[in-house]
Amino acid sequence: MHSAVNVKLGKKEDRPLLTGVHTVADVFCVGCNDRVGWYYHKAADHSQKYKEGKYLLEREKITGSFSVISDNVWPSLTLIGSPSTS
Repeated sequence: MHSAVNVKLGKKEDRPLLTGVHTVADVFCVGCNDRVGWYYHKAADHSQKYKEGKYLLEREKITGSFSVISDNVWPSLTLIGSPSTS
């Protein structure tokens, strides 16, 4: 996927994650304003550069009784696309 819809980005921040320090922004649902994951702006480590420009959405946050995503489709954490340029 090359974009995510019905989401908005929070403030950029450097965050220490399991794979190193990354510049990320939290991703929020535009409908309910819940945090549903984060967006990778920059990765400090060269081996993690593939994450730049990608969303990580938490499965538990985007699935449920009103979700269009099937429980059998996505792993627990999923990297998808780059942000839309609206």
